[in-house]
Amino acid sequence: SCSKHPVTRSQVLPSLVNGGLDDPRDLPNFFYQHLERDVRDLTQLTGKNFEEVVFFLHLIVKSLMETAGKERGIPTELTQRELRELWEREFDKRFIQPILSSLHTDVQRQMNQVLSE
Repeated sequence: SCSKHPVTRSQVLPSLVNGGLDDPRDLPNFFYQHLERDVRDLTQLTGKNFEEVVFFLHLIVKSLMETAGKERGIPTELTQRELRELWEREFDKRFIQPILSSLHTDVQRQMNQVLSE
């Protein structure tokens, strides 16, 4: 989070374990709410509106993809709809799906680590 008092992993995970998240199925909503808060914080910090901040985040992701994409054959020129759709599919396949496939295990491992500290 980009708030004045950023929440750290060591603060969030214990709150999840200690009742901050009653049902693990609520985890996507929990993270979505944090994402919304992060975007709201970015609007305040940058003085930009919601759409401009989302575009800013898109540019960051685009920059990451251009760097990684050149090595992996992902299109970096997004001037045509087909290329943008291919870019979205490739981004999902290479970045989102690998994280989602192990998210439960990764969250559990992090929770266990925090609890043992």
